[in-house]
Amino acid sequence: MTPHLIITGYAAGLGQALEKHFEQQGYQVTGIARNQGDFHADLTDPQQTQTAIEAAIQDKGQPAVVIHNVAELIRGPFLDLSISDFQQAWRSSVLTAINVSQSVLPIMLTQGSGTLILTGATASTRGSKGFGPFSSAKFALRGLAQSLAREFQPQGIHIVHPILDGIIWSELSRTRFPIIKQENCLQPEDLAQCYWDLVHQAPSTWTHELDIRPHSEFF
Repeated sequence: MTPHLIITGYAAGLGQALEKHFEQQGYQVTGIARNQGDFHADLTDPQQTQTAIEAAIQDKGQPAVVIHNVAELIRGPFLDLSISDFQQAWRSSVLTAINVSQSVLPIMLTQGSGTLILTGATASTRGSKGFGPFSSAKFALRGLAQSLAREFQPQGIHIVHPILDGIIWSELSRTRFPIIKQENCLQPEDLAQCYWDLVHQAPSTWTHELDIRPHSEFF
């Protein structure tokens, strides 16, 4: 049976690179996002999330791998931020991950195997000045990933939290950060290879968390 990868929060850049890499290795791939991919859903809504994942399964079968890439960069001086800014950051980074996890983990448990990757960021471990909403949400996602790993790894489910410490080279990043240089960015194709390696680790050497950064990135 052809293995199936579902990418939630599918978008240009990393999402497309993952799709291409896994398809070249024999996977079927489904992208789910609000406005892009094969199926559209607001992943902060549990019913829309469940419906989209069920549609993906009906289309291409149960997922061997789910990669969750949703995040929203909300930042600014703390005293200029509203409570809704923090709520929105949490909903984007954490609530979406909860909804996706609750939709796919029962399937993986039935299979007795599967990999769930919840993508983190620099802000997962470092609360930089002006990044209160984003950092607090990404810290929460990291805690969720650790909790899921401790609960589900003994049941054969590989939960991974890669920390992407750098800017991914994409059209969006070039618009948001006009002065960035490609050689100082995470290359989507290289990240896709990293994710492939994580997915295909032997159970005796599973990685839960690792940090990935360009050689020029300060840390």
